[in-house]
Amino acid sequence: MFKIIRDTWRGLKDEKRLRVILYLFLFTTLSGAIRKWGVDSKLLSNALLGIQLIIPLCFLFFKNAFHFDYKQRNIFVILLTYIFILLLLAANPLGATLGHGILGIIVHLGFWLPMFIYVKDPEAFKLEKLIPLLIILCFAQVILGSIQSTLPTDAWLNRYAVTEGDGFADALVGDSVRVSGTFSYISGYGSFMLFYTLLVCVLIKIRYQPFILIPFILIGYYGCLISGSRGTVYSYLIIIGMYVVTSVNIKANSKLIGGALLVILVGGFFNFILQDPLNIYEKFAKSSDNFEERTEGAGDNTKGRVTGAVDELLYLNFEHDIIGVGLGSTYQGANALFGYNPNLKGQGFETEFKRVVLEGGYILLILRFIMFFYLMRFLKGSFFFKLTIIALSLFVFSIIYNTYNAFFFMLGIALIDRVSRLESTKDL
Repeated sequence: MFKIIRDTWRGLKDEKRLRVILYLFLFTTLSGAIRKWGVDSKLLSNALLGIQLIIPLCFLFFKNAFHFDYKQRNIFVILLTYIFILLLLAANPLGATLGHGILGIIVHLGFWLPMFIYVKDPEAFKLEKLIPLLIILCFAQVILGSIQSTLPTDAWLNRYAVTEGDGFADALVGDSVRVSGTFSYISGYGSFMLFYTLLVCVLIKIRYQPFILIPFILIGYYGCLISGSRGTVYSYLIIIGMYVVTSVNIKANSKLIGGALLVILVGGFFNFILQDPLNIYEKFAKSSDNFEERTEGAGDNTKGRVTGAVDELLYLNFEHDIIGVGLGSTYQGANALFGYNPNLKGQGFETEFKRVVLEGGYILLILRFIMFFYLMRFLKGSFFFKLTIIALSLFVFSIIYNTYNAFFFMLGIALIDRVSRLESTKDL
């Protein structure tokens, strides 16, 4: 493992841009560990969270980030128009404070700014060179999660980044803790598993060694189960399943499929003969039972959460639904710092659809669909796969108000686009 890390790092010696992205990935993945296990100061903890918020702005400092040639004029016009409209919506006189507007702009740029800087010049982002390190980090994250799930709720590893009470975890899936990994709360771990899911698709596309790929897929599914999140588990199955159906040449991958089946059969045989020495079967069985218990429980409203997002728009009773009441008005961080917008009194907000309309009206919602439409045009790959992940980003996981999702989703989508481009140039 150390040899892989050393060789990969040496390969990044002349790749300053990739090293920066790796640093951003490590900060996004590990800053939560510092917040909950290493920092007692609330001020410092909030500062770390603030750095996470502005990470997308780092892409502005890459060489030629805003240097668009004639062929790239459409990307430039779309991104510039989006930023200009955000500025107008942030200046909405119905907004509570200037602070809300500034944070709102940063939040709404979190996914789109780095994504469009990437699609402007994908050849400048050779993200495939990071794959060995990313695999190791993903394995480590799920292993930590597995350890957490077996520990009691008051164990030190199950702390949240809070100052109230004892700060230990209290969210359960069945009789096990819903894990948070190295993140401040369980939502960060779920975001990381979204990236894990997209990395699985990348490894399938590049026909990674079966003895690594198969355990990686199985451990990923297990990692999703112990998160306790139905959206995380369903997204894992849907995204990988749709990717295999739409983007994988079964005939060309016959050796990989054969190797995968061989690894499963041999591994399962030895695990049975040795009577499950690492408790692999027991861990999968328990996590599956716990997850099924939560899914079938009275609190399962997965379908309602998806259809509810549309219902909220169809039956929205909001007098400022055209232009909203200012960016940042529903963002928890802005409200904690600057107070709540009185124009949202009586308005509950949970789904991302409704929050977008409350902040920027239907203007911002329509603009978001336009941005997705153009992003699909610029990215390589199957139309139906791209449509699937965009639909999931609209209904299942937030890529605006969850800063972890914004970064992990962007990086995962860029990785998939990179390997699709390599395939088309026969360099895969």
